[in-house]
Amino acid sequence: MTAVAPDAVTRFRTAFLARDLDAMTALLAPDCDLYPATGDKPYRGHAAGRAIFRALMDVFEDARYLGELAGAVWDAGPADARVLLFRGRVDNVSAQSIALFQVDDSDRIAVVTSMVRPMSALTVFSERMRASLAAEIVS
Repeated sequence: MTAVAPDAVTRFRTAFLARDLDAMTALLAPDCDLYPATGDKPYRGHAAGRAIFRALMDVFEDARYLGELAGAVWDAGPADARVLLFRGRVDNVSAQSIALFQVDDSDRIAVVTSMVRPMSALTVFSERMRASLAAEIVS
């Protein structure tokens, strides 16, 4: 297993809470894969990541960092991973979110997988994210 470079994930968390779109995007590997809670397929690359992060900042309000977990994933062979936990709101619906990060050997974020709960929050989140992304991402 390759060692997780916690600095990339920690810097992402700091940038997300500061709403720093440029810093979040700069931490992505050029060919990163993003699996948002609202999609049924991955998006790839910086432009997609930037659009998703911009929409996320508009949709997920009052984000509060709750903590993180560390472990391993076996998607393409064993790799270390970190999960960040957040709480916030989507419109006036309370929401919880997790983001699973895999970091490459260059200390860049290679994969981001996110999830949102409960279903009432996910439904509103999905509608708002799709509307926000429609103009920016061509799949």
